[in-house]
Amino acid sequence: MIKYLMSGSALAIVLVAAPPVSAQQAAAANGIGDVVVTAQRREESAQKAALAIEVFKGDQLRQLGVVRVDDLTKLAPGLQIAGGSTPQIYIRGVGDFGVVATANPAVATSLDGVGINRPQAVPGNFFDLERIEVLKGPQSTLYGRNASGGALNLIAVQPKFGQFGGYLEAGAGNHSLYSLEGAVNLPLGDKAALRVSAQGVSRKGYITDGTDDDKHESVRVQAKFKPTDKLTIHTEGTYSHLGGIGSGVVVLTRAPGESPWTGVASAAGAADYANAALQQFLHAPPGAAPPPALFDTPDRSKLFQDITSYSANAQVDYDFGPATLTLIPAYRRTTAKFGLQPSFLYSPGGDGTAGETSDQYSMEARLGHNGPKLKWVLGFYGLREDQTTDFAVDTGLIQRIRVASDLGTRAYAAFGQATYSVTDALRVTAGVRYTSDKRDQTHFQKFGISPTVVAAPGGPPCLPVVGFPPGTQCNLLPPGANYDSVATFNRATWKVGAEFDVAPQSLLFANISTGFKAGGFNQAVDLVDTTKTLAFSPENLTAYTVGLKNRLLGNRLQINLEGFYWDYKNLQLSALALDGSGNVSLETQNAGKARIYGIDVDIVAKPWSGATVHAGIEQLHSRYIDFAYVQAGAFTNPLATGCAVTPSSLTPGPAGPFVNINCSGFQLVRAPSWSGSVGAEQKFNVGGGGNVALAGDVGFASSRFVNTDFVAGGHVKGYAVLSGSLTYNAPMNGIFVSGYVRNITNTPIYAGGGGGESPFIAGFLTTSIGAPRTYGVRVGASF
Repeated sequence: MIKYLMSGSALAIVLVAAPPVSAQQAAAANGIGDVVVTAQRREESAQKAALAIEVFKGDQLRQLGVVRVDDLTKLAPGLQIAGGSTPQIYIRGVGDFGVVATANPAVATSLDGVGINRPQAVPGNFFDLERIEVLKGPQSTLYGRNASGGALNLIAVQPKFGQFGGYLEAGAGNHSLYSLEGAVNLPLGDKAALRVSAQGVSRKGYITDGTDDDKHESVRVQAKFKPTDKLTIHTEGTYSHLGGIGSGVVVLTRAPGESPWTGVASAAGAADYANAALQQFLHAPPGAAPPPALFDTPDRSKLFQDITSYSANAQVDYDFGPATLTLIPAYRRTTAKFGLQPSFLYSPGGDGTAGETSDQYSMEARLGHNGPKLKWVLGFYGLREDQTTDFAVDTGLIQRIRVASDLGTRAYAAFGQATYSVTDALRVTAGVRYTSDKRDQTHFQKFGISPTVVAAPGGPPCLPVVGFPPGTQCNLLPPGANYDSVATFNRATWKVGAEFDVAPQSLLFANISTGFKAGGFNQAVDLVDTTKTLAFSPENLTAYTVGLKNRLLGNRLQINLEGFYWDYKNLQLSALALDGSGNVSLETQNAGKARIYGIDVDIVAKPWSGATVHAGIEQLHSRYIDFAYVQAGAFTNPLATGCAVTPSSLTPGPAGPFVNINCSGFQLVRAPSWSGSVGAEQKFNVGGGGNVALAGDVGFASSRFVNTDFVAGGHVKGYAVLSGSLTYNAPMNGIFVSGYVRNITNTPIYAGGGGGESPFIAGFLTTSIGAPRTYGVRVGASF
């Protein structure tokens, strides 16, 4: 890796020294513009930021059709996103499954500097954006909490003083797509402004059971005031609602000739499920038929989605002269009710349950100085999140349960970072953050819902014939048991780095940074000690980065290189497993160690007038060095894990004898060895001052595992997705008309997140999937 990085660096440095092109040539090419970012809590050019960052501007996002977080997968190398309405964001194999309320994302997502803790609150924010910043690697010095894998920063277009303007854009396409988006900026005198923006989308599902549709409405209202030259106040309120059927998954082990977009809950998906059940049922030999009364086929599930999120926050900046004080109070409430079918029904808000709620309060205070010799920031961050969760898991008689609990988080951090200019060309950076993260789980309850063969401890199954009318519940926990759990995780994370100006437009930098993600509790009974809930420990990541950012050939060529090595310890991984009460649940467990390293190359060129070419490619090597855990032996045979299985010396528990499962040596899930995108755009001038833009791009990734089962069927093929657009831009009023085709070859992109292999039917695998071929038109105008 170092050899490749140094070779690329040497080439770039030689190009820096090449003779400059003429001013006329540079002007003809229009040059590559700067993008201002705030990733280091100060404004600076992305080319001058000494860290691994990808930036996508608002107009670029609209042109490429980014209306959901999943759409970013094909743009940013090393980024894999699945889950639809409950996004699971992975950067270089570091992420979180993100479905259940106990999820604790490793990639921190924020809107205008305020963290979004619940994954369900992330969709619905992808409109009227100035830019999106994708930060790769731990960001635990300056960012909230738990940014062990990176950060996804959404920055909205802010109100502008003294300007009346805005835009309106409409779209239509296949799958009955209709969309409307717009914003208006209203000046309120010389020192105040209001901006109102909104988006509405209605589209039928991509998957054959109607899932993976998009029906959402979002509104954002911002006000900005500058009562004095020293004081600026920015307030923001948001609302979004996600409706329709919601996220879905497809069958990986489908019948020959079936569409890759065959939904689990469709008639064909149910037939695939029944066929797999006929081949193997729990411990029965191949070919034995399962008792048909035990299972509900997936097509009987009621799938739905009703997710609402709203927020209010402010940012107050006061310039004292020597330093600027920033205060960011924020509140967000998210309520979620939905039904997913990864081969059984998982449904917060279904089967008479209450669903999930989250009340998130945060406060950040920073004091910063941005001088020519010394730049520094000191701050404090506090977070309180109160959650309730109440959900059902329904597979039929084999398991029909209800699980509920209350969850709490109290996190506090003090942080500081400084950059000092040793010389005009050499700067050094050091930062530290101390975090105290307290997590608790109370009022843990688990019930069987009649009719089901799941039995209460020491009692009969919840069947009508033994005294339980349909729909009633029997307690699956011992009478009087108390599973309240609480733990506090304290950790210091840090960053050191150096940067050197090789030339006026060439920056060489190196960083070492650490990341931390707090531990917590599963909504499951511990396998060994059945008097407590199953806990998981914090994970830690140390990242070593060397990078070189260059502008060359009269600002017509940009070459950015990054080499990285990540040491990932005690990583948290989620998978279906049997808990100590004998029920299948999604459990987070700790793997021992993983190693991740590679190189990232990003190139932008403007070779002639009107032309822009971009290529971003990442080569990644990832392996689990130590990934072993204990599982109930009764659960292992039907799972048919691809990992090594050996007997355990532990005393058998309520769920039966234990086995050791060792998955060391496998590639990290959702971490393809190669990924990236290549694209080009050419603008042609037409009469009257307008232009026509022809654009095309290819997003690609190599083969990868999509779930931690590591069975052969879960190792999916690579993909290359070709898209194109043709746009007419009128000379006045920002009027445009654009036609597009995305995923021209109708290539399936298996994204993971479907639950992997069925916990009951061996060989039945599911996964979420990207969009098929889509096409449509967009029209818009600015004013």
